Amino acid sequence: MEIAGMNITFKHYPFRYFLDCMDELGIKHIELWAGEPHLFVYRNVLGNIRKIRREIVRRNMTIVCYTPEQCIYPYNIASSDFHWRNKSIDYFKENIYAALELGANMMLITSGIGDFSVPKKESWEYASDSIFQLSKVAEEEGITLALEPLTKFESNLITDFKGTKKLIEEIQSPSLKGMIDTVAMQLAGETIEDYFSICKELSHFHLIDGDGQSDAHLALDDGTLRWRDYLLSLKQYHYEGACTLEIMGPDYYQNPKDTMMASIKKIRELKI
Repeated sequence: MEIAGMNITFKHYPFRYFLDCMDELGIKHIELWAGEPHLFVYRNVLGNIRKIRREIVRRNMTIVCYTPEQCIYPYNIASSDFHWRNKSIDYFKENIYAALELGANMMLITSGIGDFSVPKKESWEYASDSIFQLSKVAEEEGITLALEPLTKFESNLITDFKGTKKLIEEIQSPSLKGMIDTVAMQLAGETIEDYFSICKELSHFHLIDGDGQSDAHLALDDGTLRWRDYLLSLKQYHYEGACTLEIMGPDYYQNPKDTMMASIKKIRELKI
C-alpha cells in the first residue's frame, strides 16, 4: 500500500513545485490530475507531456493514476446531446493517449451526470455506452479504467458500489475496474467490505476525510470519517494499490505542502 500525492491540491502553484514538495516528503507515487494550469489535452499537450515526463523520470517517481478533470470542465459522457456526448468521449480518448505517453497504466473515469429533464434510465444508457466505447480503447492500449463513484452532490448516476457493480457487469470489460473514494463511500452509507464484496480487484483508492454531510474533501482529521479504520480494512483485504490524498478546498490551496505533510505524517504513524 503506497501513499500517493495529487497535484490538484497544488493547482495554484507550478507543477514543478508540486513534484519538489513530494520529493521532500519522500513520496514517490503521484496521481496526476490533468487540469489547468498543469496539463490539459487541448493546450500544448505534447510539450507539457514531455516536460512532465522528464521531471517525473528525473525524480524516479511513478504515476499511479491519471485523472482528467471531469467535474469542472463541460465534458459529460452522459449528456443527452449527441454531439456534446461524442465530444466528451473524444476528450477522454485523448486523455487515454496522454496517460500512455506519460507512462501511466490507469486512468480515472466517472459516469458523468444525467440531464434532469430525462428519465434516469436514458442517462444511464448514454453513460454506459460511452464507457463501453472508452473501455474498448483501453483494452486495445492495455490501460485500466478506474470507475469512481461520485457523491450524490455531483451526479445522479453512479454514486455507490451498487451502481459501480451494475455498470461493470453491463460492460464486461477486463479494463474496467472499481475504486473507492472515501467521501462518496461514507455519504452512501457504505463500507470497505461492501466494495470488496463486488470487486475481486480494487484498482484504486482516494483517501480523504469528510464532514459526513457534504462532498468536502478534507485533510485527515479535519473531518469525521474513520479513515484509520479504512486503512486497516484495506490491509485485511491485502490491497496493494495506492492511496491517493485527494485533498481539495480553499483552506488548503494556499499552503498545500504543509497540508499534505500533516496528512502523510498521520498515515505513517499507523505503520501499516
